[in-house]
Amino acid sequence: MPFVKTHALGNDFILVEQSSKVPADHSELARRICDRYFGIGADGLILWQAAGDSFTVRIFNRDGSEAECSGNGLRCVAAYLIESRRWQKDDIRLETISGVYRLRRTGRQYEADMGQPQLSPDTIPFIPPAPIERIVDYPLRANGHVFAITACSTGNPHCSLFVDELDDPYIEHVGPLLERHPAFPHRTNVEFIHVLNDREIEVAFWERGVGRTYASGTGSCGATVASILNKKTGRQVRVHTKAGNLTVEWPENGRLKLTSTANIVAEGNYLEA
Repeated sequence: MPFVKTHALGNDFILVEQSSKVPADHSELARRICDRYFGIGADGLILWQAAGDSFTVRIFNRDGSEAECSGNGLRCVAAYLIESRRWQKDDIRLETISGVYRLRRTGRQYEADMGQPQLSPDTIPFIPPAPIERIVDYPLRANGHVFAITACSTGNPHCSLFVDELDDPYIEHVGPLLERHPAFPHRTNVEFIHVLNDREIEVAFWERGVGRTYASGTGSCGATVASILNKKTGRQVRVHTKAGNLTVEWPENGRLKLTSTANIVAEGNYLEA
């Protein structure tokens, strides 16, 4: 089964064109092929297929769960299809289970229109004990502690909190607590945000179904939305991650724009499909 290995700031994905060679159980394939010891190794598997003037994309996390969207994953797909000349233009449309996304190549980077963030609890989804319009600086109790969180959906659910420093033991303890909190019926991605100034933030990511990752596109969008809603930054933010930087813009009442690099690492054949 042919595959392409890609990464966007260390957030790595295996791309496979949907065909008769792909096993029917996509979740099991994702678990096996993404295993870093017994497979190829990646944070996720992306199955893609041409569909007229666009491409359909299905994204699976390392644990086999299906993700609604991935900003980094979409940039990786766009980079491969454009740079391999599978698609002959600099603008491309990718359709996921959460909607259609437009991306374009800008020099050596890829810009993704990530749409409008969803802020109401029922669209995240988030289940509050009492009706509330938005989840902003919201006190969420978990394991005997109260965390001030801000939640939204940027194609998939995100829970962000502000910290004074990006402490690894704290992230690895709190990340899974919030990921599986019962208030998030579909689980959630978690962002730990250290504000540097009103234009820059530093973020650590705990991804649903994956764990710690070097970067996250939708997570960077979620962290930016949280920073703006809590009046900690302006509307164009430089997001510093463990592996590099992304730029996120959110005009007032507008659509999120995510810009950064994506890299093709290798092509090969997976022999255990």
